[in-house]
Amino acid sequence: MGKFLISLGALALLSVAACSNPSIVRVKSDQIAAAAIRTVYVPRFEGNPEFVEESTDLFVSELEGRISAKVVQGASLRLEGPDIASGGNIADTDYAISAAKRAGAQAIILGKVTSHKDGPTLNGFATVRIIDVNNGNVIASFHRPSGKLMAWSEHQTVMAAVQRVAEDAAKALR
Repeated sequence: MGKFLISLGALALLSVAACSNPSIVRVKSDQIAAAAIRTVYVPRFEGNPEFVEESTDLFVSELEGRISAKVVQGASLRLEGPDIASGGNIADTDYAISAAKRAGAQAIILGKVTSHKDGPTLNGFATVRIIDVNNGNVIASFHRPSGKLMAWSEHQTVMAAVQRVAEDAAKALR
């Protein structure tokens, strides 16, 4: 019985340790204030095609309810290639800024969603960069894991991570 409890405790500790992932929060408040943001452009997030549409919709919905700036939701900035589907980099900044300028935005928010499943552990991640359209500077960036110790699906963890970065972005843009 003692070995069983020790094994169960070790398994619980491994599960919790597997869920611990770093968060990154970087906000340049002075540059955000100087940007005088009245309109924010949010193109479709990048990443696993199973999550990008819902992730973008959730992010925009959360952001619209929390900031006074107008939020314009845009389409994908590039075609789905193997690079994007396998978790490649966020879209090219220059192209994204051009799209934001056409939408009349002072800031663009680029996002990416990914997930990880390894045996009994799973987690979702969201990364967001807020870029000043006038000078191309990254004025805020966030990377968040889901924060869930238990979940039923990768989708659930990705949506939790998106909600966390939406809250971060809203705080930065207020």
